[in-house]
Amino acid sequence: MKKMFLLIAAVLISIGASAEANLNDYQAQKDVRYAGDTHTGHKLDIYYPNDEQTTHPVIIHIYGSAWASNSLKGSADLTTVGIAALQAGYIFVAPNHRSSSDALFPAQLNDIKAVVRYLRGNAEALGVDTSFIAISGFNSGGHLAALMGVTKGIKEYTVGAETMDIEGSVGNYTNQSSSIDAVCSWAGVVELRNQAGCDIPNILSSSMEALMGSSYASKPDKWALACANTYVNAKNAPTILFHGSADAIYPPCVSENFYNKLSNAGVDCEYYSHNGGHGVNKDYTDKMITFFDRIKAAKAAISALDDISVDTKAAKRIVDGHLVIDRNGKSYTAHGAEVR
Repeated sequence: MKKMFLLIAAVLISIGASAEANLNDYQAQKDVRYAGDTHTGHKLDIYYPNDEQTTHPVIIHIYGSAWASNSLKGSADLTTVGIAALQAGYIFVAPNHRSSSDALFPAQLNDIKAVVRYLRGNAEALGVDTSFIAISGFNSGGHLAALMGVTKGIKEYTVGAETMDIEGSVGNYTNQSSSIDAVCSWAGVVELRNQAGCDIPNILSSSMEALMGSSYASKPDKWALACANTYVNAKNAPTILFHGSADAIYPPCVSENFYNKLSNAGVDCEYYSHNGGHGVNKDYTDKMITFFDRIKAAKAAISALDDISVDTKAAKRIVDGHLVIDRNGKSYTAHGAEVR
């Protein structure tokens, strides 16, 4: 119990000043029921940029709580990730999700997938530009954000003797896609298991066991299904990772290893180390926005080129944020909607 208290206290460092956030200058919808029920863990807040646009791209941000809270949407990272998103012209969505006391994993991932489906299913009413939905998260929120990036398009997955329902059926919009376009992880728990030369501190073990409902030794296949590394492949969403070199809660080497695995798989990704500890570093939110903007522009370029009927047999790939088209032995680079 003492370890759990210390971990939650450390996680709340990220909330700190954010608990005093004043977003009254931004229009918002609060306590939106994204699952169609009254569960506290199934509510979200939506904040809108101050401009004249009728639709906006979206950044969803998931709070960190060591999976122990179902109600931190109103106090976590609002003045860091939230303000950065709104100032950059993104709708900012802060959802709750069920805690480990409410339900075991993958309930938390199922909830976040339901959030995305809700936004798509109500896009016109909410002013959501569904062509770009990004997701961010800190600590346990980073765990869920990273999983959203590596499991897009996956309904269920099997490791050894365990098969897990990844998509879930939460909410009333199961006909909508839960896919997201880019990921940001702030000291995200992308791996629950020890790695060679990179052990996870024991302080996290009780929280992980509460989430999984078992020890790793008793259910290794089930634990593998809760780790982002399990799903890495070339089709994963572009991902940016931040981790403090002074983090005493969750080791930076885990994020570094995840970055290397994504890079080796050919995923567009970036990694930034900073001098801080376990939390969201406000000084790096501009890099998050720059990354999301770059991925959004690259996706728009692909869409624009599709609209002008580029040869359907041409191979398309992203290199340094630009679309490259390979046709008849030659390569063409897209700059916006222009190819040269």
